[in-house]
Amino acid sequence: MMFASATAMWLFWGGFVFLCVFNFLPAAIAYVNHHPDKHLLAMLNVVSLFSFALWIALMAWATAGRSDHPMIQRFIGTPQKRTRLALSVTALVIASFAGTVWSVARA
Repeated sequence: MMFASATAMWLFWGGFVFLCVFNFLPAAIAYVNHHPDKHLLAMLNVVSLFSFALWIALMAWATAGRSDHPMIQRFIGTPQKRTRLALSVTALVIASFAGTVWSVARA
């Protein structure tokens, strides 16, 4: 048996549910506040399971609301750019996660 007692099992599943809710907090905030980029935030929030730095950036983006700053609009202005941004961030997070796994496996 993997768990020694029912209490340990409840703690495990309770911790798992808490971490899932905590991780998707930026997406939930974006949906509640009717953020204009809520779908992009939700898509990137799935990738943030592997990157706490990305989670912090998503939380800041979700709480800040819409920004018309030219630098931000340069990356998320059109639907094609939004898709490219999501794919680029996903590729970077996967590459960094793979690099971490590779370096840990070599040690």
